[in-house]
Amino acid sequence: MVKSGCIYLRSEKKLTSQIMTTTLFRPCHCKIVAALGLFLIHTSSQASMAAPAGNHNVTVADFQDDGGIKGKVTTSDGQPAEFATVILNGKKGVQVGKDGSFRFENLQAGTYKLTISFIGQDPQEKTVVLKEGETTSVDFALNANSKALNEVLIVGDKYTITSKKQSNSVARLPLGYLENTQVYSVVDKELIREQMSVTLDESFRNVPGAAPAKTGAGIPAFFSRGFVTNDNLRNGMATFTRTTIDLATVERVEAIKGPSSTLFGASMVSFGGLVNYITKKPFEYMAGEVSYTQGSYDLSRITADFNTPVNSDQTLLFRMNVAYQKENSFQDQGHGTTSVIAPGILYKVNDRFTLRVDADIQNYSGTSSSAWIVSPAVNVKSYDKLRLDYKRSLIDNSFVSKMYSNNIFVQAEYKLSKNWTSTTNYAWATGGYNNMYYFNLTWLSDTTIARSIGVHSPDRLGRKHIQQNFTGDFKIGEMRNRLVVGFDFMDQYRNLKYNMLQLDTVNTLGTAKDVRVQNVDDRLASLNTAETLSRQYSYGAYFSDVLNITRKLLVMASLRVDYFDNKGTKNNLTQVVTGKYDQTAFSPKFGVIYQPVLNKISIFANYMNGFKNVANTVQPDGSVSSFKPQQANQLEGGVKLDLFDNKLAATISYYDMQIKNSTRAETRDNLVFTVQDGTQESKGLEVEIIANPLPGLNVITGYGYNENKYKKAAAALVGKRTVGAPENVGNIWLSYTILKGSVKGLGFGGGAMYVGDAFYDAANSFTLPSYTTVDATIFYNTPKYRISVKGNNLTGEKYWVSDGFYARPQKLSNFLVSLALKF
Repeated sequence: MVKSGCIYLRSEKKLTSQIMTTTLFRPCHCKIVAALGLFLIHTSSQASMAAPAGNHNVTVADFQDDGGIKGKVTTSDGQPAEFATVILNGKKGVQVGKDGSFRFENLQAGTYKLTISFIGQDPQEKTVVLKEGETTSVDFALNANSKALNEVLIVGDKYTITSKKQSNSVARLPLGYLENTQVYSVVDKELIREQMSVTLDESFRNVPGAAPAKTGAGIPAFFSRGFVTNDNLRNGMATFTRTTIDLATVERVEAIKGPSSTLFGASMVSFGGLVNYITKKPFEYMAGEVSYTQGSYDLSRITADFNTPVNSDQTLLFRMNVAYQKENSFQDQGHGTTSVIAPGILYKVNDRFTLRVDADIQNYSGTSSSAWIVSPAVNVKSYDKLRLDYKRSLIDNSFVSKMYSNNIFVQAEYKLSKNWTSTTNYAWATGGYNNMYYFNLTWLSDTTIARSIGVHSPDRLGRKHIQQNFTGDFKIGEMRNRLVVGFDFMDQYRNLKYNMLQLDTVNTLGTAKDVRVQNVDDRLASLNTAETLSRQYSYGAYFSDVLNITRKLLVMASLRVDYFDNKGTKNNLTQVVTGKYDQTAFSPKFGVIYQPVLNKISIFANYMNGFKNVANTVQPDGSVSSFKPQQANQLEGGVKLDLFDNKLAATISYYDMQIKNSTRAETRDNLVFTVQDGTQESKGLEVEIIANPLPGLNVITGYGYNENKYKKAAAALVGKRTVGAPENVGNIWLSYTILKGSVKGLGFGGGAMYVGDAFYDAANSFTLPSYTTVDATIFYNTPKYRISVKGNNLTGEKYWVSDGFYARPQKLSNFLVSLALKF
């Protein structure tokens, strides 16, 4: 209970009763999550709230009302740190009062650990030895002043802009953004929450130069530097996504730019870069959030996030995230249901060894959106000129697909010495379709569509990824040296049974006959379809070294050797294995950083490499050609800024990427051979600016220009742009939160995204039209709850996204309203 700004915590029995009253029996909190937390508390640490640290055998009956701990929490300028959290022996207390005071009563003699926590601040710990019958005083001072803490309390810790760029995943080294020669963007959880983003692809709108895309199966992707990026890493490790990635499990999204095979290999990386999403992990005190969202197209979504220490010394931590969502399509047919369960455990075995285990299970049941394909016979030259009602899908709700993506991640981190750390990672991922149906709508003319349906029954995929890194941070003479040496192994497979059935031809100006799933299933049952199994192994070893020649001058050198062993594809009907081959590739990476103003201005240059394995080819004369890996070599230079006490962060870069060893067709004596002398060039400019010019005001803006053309290719392609990739992409998002007065916590946000024209076909004759979407939000945020309203695509723009083969129409105007309760 609270008296005069002070906090009094009684025995665990009384505290548990209070939690049950205020949590389980209030409609504003999730009963299941709270019950789970109480169960974990009771089963793991009896009476640990009022027991001395390390005493695991004390029960409530042993307590004596004879001692206490009191104190005060202040900011760096001496003001009370209202809403800071006081934690005793790893169990959540409550927030301090308005005067910053706290007090624990009825404590027996012993040693206690106090932890002070505040969003955006590193936790502080103090050990208190309490003698029988005494009340001991202990005070804490946070590092930030009251003005900064008030802002972070309302809007999250956006004011620490460049700290969001800190990542050990990008370089696998402890490098600050200004020390890293590579360009990358980060979308953090505060921005995800503010924009009310639900799936991974919605976060891409904040990445400079990233043009949204969808793969054939509808998996989230985007074009980066002219290349589609559709494989995603999870915590820096392999995954196999066959559903959308729900952001309920995600702490932050890292978009890493340019060819990056040196550290990440070839299987999961495009020449334009990669996406690495970091999942939420447990922390040291009990907290949670439950939210409910309703929206257009019958959207209904509930999420819950619960975290608790499991034992009294906070060495075993648990976190659970869940989400459930139902939504209909903006078109006349289409629906989907998504569920996510994501538990995580963090175990601090001792001061040197930490073990982390987390998982997520995602399932989707519903229809797949139709994919548009345009034939050369169509007269119009742009998708927006085709004559079909934008809301007409030409699919049927009876075609329910079932998709899943499962991930398990294990990390063991061991501090070998003061300067060296061993990190062992293991990732197991499966994804697949059970009777997955997707409609292809092939335009034969301006008003005629041939409908066909692809059926995966089933399609199962999996990856196992093992990675070992040894990371050192030491000196060579007076020069700081950071080094990672590692190796990884990946085993991936695909078990596929697939059919493509032709359905009918539809006049888009008339009616179309109904197509039901039973008719398609009956046709499939009569077919003797082969099932195939393919498998590949990848082995890699690498190092990356960053040396401080001086404090301002850094150089980086890295190298990977990679061996790829494709075991081929086996047909279960014929028992024939085809496509076996193996390849070895080397992938170097170099960079230099010079900071004319230390920790403020960074001038950088890099040379980066990416590669793709290329299968052998049987030529028309019966010979077999063994090919080399396709290579992408990038030169890039630019400047990174961190100015005005972290109020302005900016990156400007220019890159030139040369692709070689591409295959192309060549005619000899009326026979078409495959040769490997194709070349391609992708070059461009990227700009990112993140600013906090005034308290409560945040600005994020980006721009990307890309020109990706074939240099040596089939005669019809030379000088043509690659399909799907726009030249110009721009994004902006502004938000303002009122930080003082009776309506503090009230905020507004808005932004836009522009994607320029792109070509759908290799001949550059059919256009994906440019589009601009405008979004806006209003929210009210407090330490206990948040209310948000969001409008997406407010102008009702009709637009299509493509991966370079399929194109899909996107949502019209839609609205969301959400209530989140925090505890």
